[in-house]
Amino acid sequence: MPETEEKAQTADMLVAHLLYGKKKHDEQKSVENEEVDHLNKGTDYLTTLLLEQGIKETKTKAVKQKPLTVEELKKQFVKDLVNNGYVTIDDSGRTVMAEKGHKFLEQKTKNAEDKVALAKLINLRYRKSLDRKNKKQSKTGKKTKPKSIRAIGKTVRRAGRKVKAKAGKVKKKIKRKRRI
Repeated sequence: MPETEEKAQTADMLVAHLLYGKKKHDEQKSVENEEVDHLNKGTDYLTTLLLEQGIKETKTKAVKQKPLTVEELKKQFVKDLVNNGYVTIDDSGRTVMAEKGHKFLEQKTKNAEDKVALAKLINLRYRKSLDRKNKKQSKTGKKTKPKSIRAIGKTVRRAGRKVKAKAGKVKKKIKRKRRI
């Protein structure tokens, strides 16, 4: 029993060690840093190439911008709506849709409705073409069957006719015997 516990403990320690090592590796070496280094090497190469050809270097300030947060994006969206005149802000600070906004919304709704109707028609056309194709295949199925299979069908039909004819004769014989 102590051996299995010891093995489990060492296995847990190994797993923890590997996970910690991977985490440490990911923190130190990210793909973004590698990409930035690669791009920097490329820009260094291009700068030296252009300087050799006599083009002078100009200093520019690189502005690092963080991507906007969700809240900032929402505020920007509302500002754009207000600037375009789609909504107005009332005294209590709530947004109210303007007439221009109503028209724009109706237009977009109508366009979306038209697109949905068009998609339905295209889907219907596609389904009908599939139905036609399936019907056509079922009709041409007889022609595409091998001759041996078609010949078997003929012999079965002939045998069926013979059986019917014999059955009719047997019935007549039975009726005659009953009369007697």
